[in-house]
Amino acid sequence: MQKQIRIATRSSALAMAQTNYVIGELKQEFEIIKVSNEVGDVNLQDPLYQMPTVGVFTKQVEQYLLEQKADVAVHSLKDLPTIIDAQLYLAAYTKFEQRGDVVLLNNKYNYKSLSELPEGFKIGTSSLRRIATIKNRYPKLNLINIRGNLNTRIQKLDEGQYDAIILAKAGILRLGLSERISFDLEEKEFLYAPAQAALGIQCRKDDLQTIARLQILNDIDSQKRCVAERMFLNLLEGGCRLPIAVYSECREDGQVYIKGRVMAVDGSKVIEDEALDHFEKVGQILCEKIKVLGGVELIESLKQQK
Repeated sequence: MQKQIRIATRSSALAMAQTNYVIGELKQEFEIIKVSNEVGDVNLQDPLYQMPTVGVFTKQVEQYLLEQKADVAVHSLKDLPTIIDAQLYLAAYTKFEQRGDVVLLNNKYNYKSLSELPEGFKIGTSSLRRIATIKNRYPKLNLINIRGNLNTRIQKLDEGQYDAIILAKAGILRLGLSERISFDLEEKEFLYAPAQAALGIQCRKDDLQTIARLQILNDIDSQKRCVAERMFLNLLEGGCRLPIAVYSECREDGQVYIKGRVMAVDGSKVIEDEALDHFEKVGQILCEKIKVLGGVELIESLKQQK
């Protein structure tokens, strides 16, 4: 008889929706362990990119695995650092939800694109990547930091603290709030965060039985694209504290195409390129191309600004 799986996850509504998806796919006995003391959930004032540590939404959940208080951890993979504890293993990459970003407007507005928004329009986002991208294309707009879980952000929007907010489409869909979407940001133009819209299912590296049980959750296309994107991010020494964006596709011949972009925070400089190769190589190839174009100097200047 198989033992009950103890699943550690953050206590937010979105994290619970993600965990319920995993439970539905596993079809096994489980116990949910809610972790409520992640740094990113406790500190709701500072912008994420100004926090002095990495893994602000994942570190405490991982600790439950390390202390053997849980068997499995469920993460939004974009939040998980590219270098994880040597005792842990990323056992499954779930199938992507839709990967791009969406704009939610205050109900008094009916705009259909960013180009229609008037000067000074207040847009809430916690992402340095989104700030840099929009400042590059629409410098007249007013980008303002917003914190809190997804429902809290929508409440702030409805209260009029912001004219609009930008969120990952995957989270909106997982919470069944698709009717709140005003319009999408085109993926090939605006790109997205590395590993955005995938869940990373983690366990201990020596727990071979759990690793085997989690394989039902693994999507090969998602795995290839996430491995390529996370390698690109890792080799650029980036994370949520730097404005780095990607777009990727799995091609019919099994290779992965990836476009990468590095930006100045104020949108004044953009470096981007693309690559096509085996998923375990293409992230490194793209990184080298970005470095040749001046990516190293741009990233170092960004780090010095922190």
